[in-house]
Amino acid sequence: MSGKTKRKYISELVRFNKSLKRPLCLIQEVLPYDYNKFTILNLFKELYPFEWDTIVQRYKHYKEKDNFLKSKKKQKRYYPQNPEEYFFNLQKVKHLTSHGQKLQHKKNYDAKKQAKQFYTLRKKRKGSIEKKQKRIAKVKEIIQFVEPLYIDIFINEYHRKGITVEEKIEILKELQKYESEKTIEFFYKINDSEKNNQVRRIAFNHLQNIGRYVKLRKNFKGKQKTYMIEKSNFFMKPDDLYKRIKNDSIQNKKVYDYFISHSLVDNEIVLKILRCLNSLDYSVYCDWLSDNDFLKREYISEYTILILKKRIEQSRNILFIQTSNTTDENNNLRSPWIQMELDYAKELRKNIVCIDLLQKDKCEFDVLKYDNENNILVI
Repeated sequence: MSGKTKRKYISELVRFNKSLKRPLCLIQEVLPYDYNKFTILNLFKELYPFEWDTIVQRYKHYKEKDNFLKSKKKQKRYYPQNPEEYFFNLQKVKHLTSHGQKLQHKKNYDAKKQAKQFYTLRKKRKGSIEKKQKRIAKVKEIIQFVEPLYIDIFINEYHRKGITVEEKIEILKELQKYESEKTIEFFYKINDSEKNNQVRRIAFNHLQNIGRYVKLRKNFKGKQKTYMIEKSNFFMKPDDLYKRIKNDSIQNKKVYDYFISHSLVDNEIVLKILRCLNSLDYSVYCDWLSDNDFLKREYISEYTILILKKRIEQSRNILFIQTSNTTDENNNLRSPWIQMELDYAKELRKNIVCIDLLQKDKCEFDVLKYDNENNILVI
């Protein structure tokens, strides 16, 4: 490992080790009369699950870096310890498991005090854990857990010579909507190597928001080129997306398995069906999820219709979610938007699948299955 790389790695390691000291000190106060290193580990996993997950992710992160170097026939740099080995070798854990510290602990042990402190700490940690879980869940709620069909095209476009900062941000915002091995790897690479400060920060924020271990790389030192500090507010409207489509941009390269035609009131049902389709490895188009950077409802216009038609063209199937919000008692559609989508799909002779939830508006289903014989989705 070169001197500069080694200093950066050791500095990061010291900071990370230091961040674990406070949690271990709190665990020290709630240890039972008899304990060993595995007792400490289990308590840490229970009370600090995100910190443990970070240890695991950190190990994988540096292991992958070493594997990459090895694949290029270069010498490994990091040699990370596996998570448990790393944990047991922490200075604080070694101290707590030393013979002298165990004797001191038994000498001062107060069962009532320990029980009270453990109850208080567990209650406090439960609140913190739930708060973070909700924050991550809110971010992931609108993410599709499937690899987009066009990911390789987008990644290649990102590395195109002469690409602008705005175009790079557009690609990042598109790939933020998916979570797969390739998208996660892509965001890590951008965080590690991108020289534009704004673009690199977008990649860092995304990884952090979905609960991934990531380090914010400092701005590049020395004389900065204009490209490094160039910025874009990326405020887009429907007509901006239409222009991109007309100019044969990456927006024309998109492909979806299903276009969801639905009522906005049924957004909870849509999200549940989206998860079901993702579990079957299908990618989905839903206007307020897939084109949320462009299709802002306050700017609805004729461009919105043209864009929705384009997305229908790019989708292999149309999925109509029929509920009391889409269809009245006479079986007529309530929304001209849904009517337009279904009429255009028929015009293109697209395969239209209907999920009838008129009697199940409360999402009373767990999974969707694909009926290969009849070529339909069933609840």
